[in-house]
Amino acid sequence: MPATLVEKGPWAGWKAWHARPEGRFVDGLGDVYYRDAPWPDGTPGILSCIETGRRHSNGLGFLHGGFLMAFVDVVMFATIRHMLETQAAVTVQAATDFLGAGTVGEVLEGRGRIVKETGRLVWVAGTLAQRDGAHLVAQWHGLLRKVPRPGR
Repeated sequence: MPATLVEKGPWAGWKAWHARPEGRFVDGLGDVYYRDAPWPDGTPGILSCIETGRRHSNGLGFLHGGFLMAFVDVVMFATIRHMLETQAAVTVQAATDFLGAGTVGEVLEGRGRIVKETGRLVWVAGTLAQRDGAHLVAQWHGLLRKVPRPGR
């Protein structure tokens, strides 16, 4: 599923994944926007954002943990998006530490970076935050395995 450049509105200049429904699980999350954004220490990274609403909430009115973990998985793949042009990948492991309650109605920011890469594996890590990174919601790390694209 190729990303498309957003030309108008508040996300102009960002790339959008899932810009049109494809009948897959991620359609239920909503549009995901991403762009290159170095970490504060200058390390290359990706910033992914999603607008949140009631459908992302739990019974207490905060962002649902299942939604947060699903978004982590999307952020992991956004982090390695440059590799996905020539190959595919699958999630082997993902761990999420919840650090603060996510506020419904605020943009959720997923920041990721590649920690290590070998011939078949890619380790990634990052955070979920709100309010331009001021409110940390979760930290995460994961392991992705590179696989051939189906049909190639």
